[in-house]
Amino acid sequence: MATMPRRSRSASARHSTFAELAGLAAGSGSQGASMHPLILTQPRPRIDVLAARLIEAGAEPVLWPMSAIVEVEGLDWPALLETLSGCRWALLPSPGAIGVTMGAFERLGLQWPAGCALGLIGPGSVEAVDGWGTRVAGLEAASVVSPDGPPYDADALLAGESFRDLAGIRIMVLRRSDGREAWLRTLEARGAVVVAVSVYRARSFDPPAQSVAWLAERAGSGAPFAVSVASADTGRRLSATVAKLACADWVRAQPMLTQHPKIAAALRKQGWGRVLVHPPGTAGLLGALESLKDDLP
Repeated sequence: MATMPRRSRSASARHSTFAELAGLAAGSGSQGASMHPLILTQPRPRIDVLAARLIEAGAEPVLWPMSAIVEVEGLDWPALLETLSGCRWALLPSPGAIGVTMGAFERLGLQWPAGCALGLIGPGSVEAVDGWGTRVAGLEAASVVSPDGPPYDADALLAGESFRDLAGIRIMVLRRSDGREAWLRTLEARGAVVVAVSVYRARSFDPPAQSVAWLAERAGSGAPFAVSVASADTGRRLSATVAKLACADWVRAQPMLTQHPKIAAALRKQGWGRVLVHPPGTAGLLGALESLKDDLP
């Protein structure tokens, strides 16, 4: 389990990896065109940040957001901060939770409380927090714990030494409104005083209207592409759209990129023939795209 302050050596190493890949991708003006176009299906507003990073690295993202992160209405953020100030840990189990929470802190000019460490589920979440470091006062000084290696999820986070003996320790969990309950019960069973706060909900929608024509055009010309999927539900809904197309078999043979083995297994069951699991974060996604270059004519 990795523990680090905001400006630690480990965090810097992650940025170096991204910079190296970006340099490889953007080394020449035409280099980006040698990558597969990449359909992004991540939720808004997260998809916009990811797309900007990929463009900077020379990639060609195609934005098909299939959900949106919506802040829960009526949250009393100053009161939440008061409670958080008495907690040893704040667990944010998704980039969505990070974006909503830090966005509210920035909007209201709230300062991250001293002594409250962050528990995150993996490099993608660490990258998301890094992006808020200079925008939320106090955040750069906060310690961060995340799993050392895959699988990157809440269960892996709780398997770390930091969360074994929690007797009397107050933990706030900032999560999705329909988030899993089992791991909260695990925290309570270990003696923690858990304060669970629903800070966002996800609103799902179908692929954009132009997606059908785009896929048909790519299939007609035999021009490959890749798809980045961050949830099994997104894959299922995308599959339902693709199944109606005459070119469905060809589309389902294109590379699907995801960061979690459980999502990969679900995608294979949904009929996607080539599913690749990559390390989390922008660097991991760029690395997966780089690995596909040999497929291109």
